[in-house]
Amino acid sequence: MEHASVLAAALREHLTSSHGADHPHSLEARAMEAYVAHLGGHHRAATVLSMGVARIRCGLGDTRAGEDVMRATAAWQRLHDDRAAVAHGRELLHLWAHLEDKGLLTPAHSEAMRQVRRRLVTLGAAPAQDLDVPAPHSGHQWPSVEQRL
Repeated sequence: MEHASVLAAALREHLTSSHGADHPHSLEARAMEAYVAHLGGHHRAATVLSMGVARIRCGLGDTRAGEDVMRATAAWQRLHDDRAAVAHGRELLHLWAHLEDKGLLTPAHSEAMRQVRRRLVTLGAAPAQDLDVPAPHSGHQWPSVEQRL
């Protein structure tokens, strides 16, 4: 698993430096790196990498962004560090809000968003009524994956 992780990271780094972070091959390499991290039990890295893919695809208006946010949510649900869960959970809500604004939420996506909200309430992140997130056009800038690691 460690060797697969090193190879996936090297591939992502090479493709990102050669083609840019938003190139389809770079995104697929990042998604693969997230999956390897998930399989290896590195759920925070998997969450961050998956959110990076989702963030870029959301920004590009890519219809696959919803599935990427679902993958990020699946990895996030395995986080045991409450502080990380709160920080990443809030970012997930921003991503879900962006998809909602674009009309790209399916019923499964809506349920995943509700699960994120419920966990944040359980963690004491905020009262339920305070978990409304600003619309993506509010000027909020999502940090890069590199900044999050």
